[in-house]
Amino acid sequence: MRIKVTVILFFVFVLNLSAQVNENDKYALTNSAFTIGAGSAKILDPYLSPFNYNGLQVRAQNVSRKYFNPENNTLSYTHKGFLDLGIASHPVGSNSMLFFSTNYAFGINYHFRPIEKLMILAGGSWDINLGGKYLARNVNNPFSLDLYTNLNATAEIQYDFNLWRQNLRVQYGTQTPILGGMFVPHQGATYYEVFMLSNLTNAFHFSSLHNKIGWHQYLNIDIPTKINTIRFSIAHDYLIYGANDMVFKNNRLTFFVGSVMDLYVFSGTKRKTPSNFIKTYE
Repeated sequence: MRIKVTVILFFVFVLNLSAQVNENDKYALTNSAFTIGAGSAKILDPYLSPFNYNGLQVRAQNVSRKYFNPENNTLSYTHKGFLDLGIASHPVGSNSMLFFSTNYAFGINYHFRPIEKLMILAGGSWDINLGGKYLARNVNNPFSLDLYTNLNATAEIQYDFNLWRQNLRVQYGTQTPILGGMFVPHQGATYYEVFMLSNLTNAFHFSSLHNKIGWHQYLNIDIPTKINTIRFSIAHDYLIYGANDMVFKNNRLTFFVGSVMDLYVFSGTKRKTPSNFIKTYE
């Protein structure tokens, strides 16, 4: 009987010790922000037309961030993706251009905390973009493919403050391409020649600051509520690049609204976030 009691007490001790260890474990949450926006677009694509086209676009975007190691709150990684759809018009309204753009980026961030409530992130990212423009009146070449990839420098600053008894967070971030590659065929060359006949002469180009300048910047204002955190945002995308004696321009301004949340996958259980869950959205 004494042996049975001893064995039972031993297992109770082991289970309690295991529970205490698990309670001290830290878990890295994924901070995810999904936003939907609309805004203006100004496009110059000399492969299709020598004129600037002005129009409107809508964008759906998701940005997520997570620490590599929950024990280290100075290094995180970011996933970002968006989809653009829009229409732009000829300066005199005689023609319309349909366009779309998809972009995915993966970045690494180092976190600095110089003072309380202020955090600065610096790092880099890799992105790839696939899109296109369609101009019906251009009979020979009605479609222009947007395909490029970049290594970018990135930075972000965020600050928490209180206004009229409401906690707020403001974030400002920027990204600029440094090195990459892009697809730009000769003006007048059809995609049938390029892809079906494998005429790839001067179709793919190395890009850097000498032939490509871009600037993506955004301003987020987060307002926490009892249910979730609401995000209002504005983003400006400016891109100019040249190849094969053509200069392409994109200038877009987008206003967003969406929500921010912290995510973690539990295996068959539902509960509130433990206090030892470590998140990048501090």
